[in-house]
Amino acid sequence: MNLKKYIQSNKAAFRDKKMSLEADRNFANLLESKFHKKKKIRSLVIKYVSIAACFSIVFFSVLWIKKSVTVKDDTKNLIANLENKSPGKRLESIYKFNDVYKKEDKIIIDKLINILVNDKNVNVRIASIDALLMFPSNEKIRQNLIAALGRDESPLVQIKLIKAVSLLRENRAKEPLKKLINNNETFPIVKSNATLAMVKLKN
Repeated sequence: MNLKKYIQSNKAAFRDKKMSLEADRNFANLLESKFHKKKKIRSLVIKYVSIAACFSIVFFSVLWIKKSVTVKDDTKNLIANLENKSPGKRLESIYKFNDVYKKEDKIIIDKLINILVNDKNVNVRIASIDALLMFPSNEKIRQNLIAALGRDESPLVQIKLIKAVSLLRENRAKEPLKKLINNNETFPIVKSNATLAMVKLKN
């Protein structure tokens, strides 16, 4: 059968209205199947992304808790060493503080101030001054450095404290500096450092 006879015998199938309805129906079915397929894929993607996000949150939470516990343990060990009977251990602990701790920790700062005030070892007291100077804006530290300047009798510690208050440009240190300058028992080298600090604070 040639094409002309086939078309004539199947005229009904080639009517515009019938073809349009079938085409619309086929297109609608195709569109629906594609849409549901994409919707299903999108749902699966959202599901897996949500699961991955949950695992990430749990993973990083565990890491944060572990890190916090480690930091607390390190702080406890540091405080314990600051209170150690051995001057070497106390000195080592202060140096560790200088290397590791960049943020103010009230408990450790209080321990360092206590060392500055009460420790019998000169080297340990000098190291504590260096550690405290890491936080120059801390008012409690400033007050205790000034107080130590008027109290400490070691020439080496006195010189370190003079340099500290001079570096901080602490005008409240003028009075203890005057006392050191006017005290006949003050070592000449301490007096000269105190005099230079006074000049610096006046300018």
